[in-house]
Amino acid sequence: MTLTLPSFAKLNLVLEVLGKRPDGYHEIRTLLQTISLADELSFAEIEGGDIEIICSDSALPCDETNLAHRAAKAVRDFTGIDKGVRIEIKKRIPVAGGLGGGSSNAAVTLIALQRLWGVRLATGDLLNIGSKLGADVPFFFMGGTCVGIGKGDEVYPLEDFESDFLLLVNAGIPLPTAQVYANLPARLTNPIATAKMPLSLEAAYANTRSGAPGLRLHNDLEISAFALHPLLAEIKKRLTDSGARDVLMSGSGSTVFAIFDSETARSSALNDLKTDLKDQNATGWWCAPARTLSRRQYQELIIDN
Repeated sequence: MTLTLPSFAKLNLVLEVLGKRPDGYHEIRTLLQTISLADELSFAEIEGGDIEIICSDSALPCDETNLAHRAAKAVRDFTGIDKGVRIEIKKRIPVAGGLGGGSSNAAVTLIALQRLWGVRLATGDLLNIGSKLGADVPFFFMGGTCVGIGKGDEVYPLEDFESDFLLLVNAGIPLPTAQVYANLPARLTNPIATAKMPLSLEAAYANTRSGAPGLRLHNDLEISAFALHPLLAEIKKRLTDSGARDVLMSGSGSTVFAIFDSETARSSALNDLKTDLKDQNATGWWCAPARTLSRRQYQELIIDN
C-alpha cells in the first residue's frame, strides 16, 4: 500500500514573546495560519521494519534526526507495531525558513501512518506525541487560523483569515532558532511572563481583516533576526515599498512574507525582487506566491484525503 499527502507550510501572523519559562523555553503567544505552499510526502510500507527517508533537498537530513523519521519511530514505539516504511519527501518549503516545514512533515507522517499501518491514536495521544516532536506539530493537526500559547503547542481555532495574494521571500540565510531567541533583548526574556492584553491576538486578527490603522502584524523575533542579518530588514523594506499591505518575518525566520491586495500588485513586487537595486544583477532569492488555506480546506486535503 502507498499513500501520498501534501504537507503544508504555516505563517506566524503575530508572534509575541512573553518571557522565559522555567523549562528553558520561551512563553509565546502566536497567530498561526496554514498556506498553500506544500511539500509532498509519499509513504510505502516495506519489509523488515526499517524506516527509510528519501528527500529531494540535500539540505534536509535523511537519518534519525529527520522529523518525519522521528514521527514514524514514535508511532511504532507507542503502538508496538513492527512495520517498516519508506517516506519520500519532495521538498518545496525552504528548510529552516520559519514556515514549519519539518513540523508539518512530522504531523502528516503521524496522520498517514495510522492509515498505512492500520493503527489508531486517540486525539490526546496524538497531540502528546506531536508536541514532543516540535512546538508547531499540534497546529498541523488542525490547520486554518489558530492561536498558539505556551511554547506554541497549545492551539485554539479562530475564524479563518483569508488572503489570496501572499508573496514569500527567502534569501537563503541560515538562522538557527536558538540563536534568534538567545539574541533577544532582556525585556522579552524576563522569567516572569509579561502581562499583556489577553485579546491582543484577536485584535491583531481583526486588524488584518479590516486594514484599519492600529495594531497590525507583529513578530518580536524580528528584533533579533534583523540585528543578526540586516538583509532581512532590507527585504522587508523592499516588500513594503512595493505596495504590500503588510509585511512580516515568519517564525524565527528567515522567510519574509507580504500580503497584497491584488494579483497585479503581487506580480509587480515579484518582478522587482528578482533584481538587486545596487548592481542590477539577479538577487537569487527564492520567491513564491501563495494563498491562505482555511481549516475546512486544510482538513479536506490532509485529514479527509
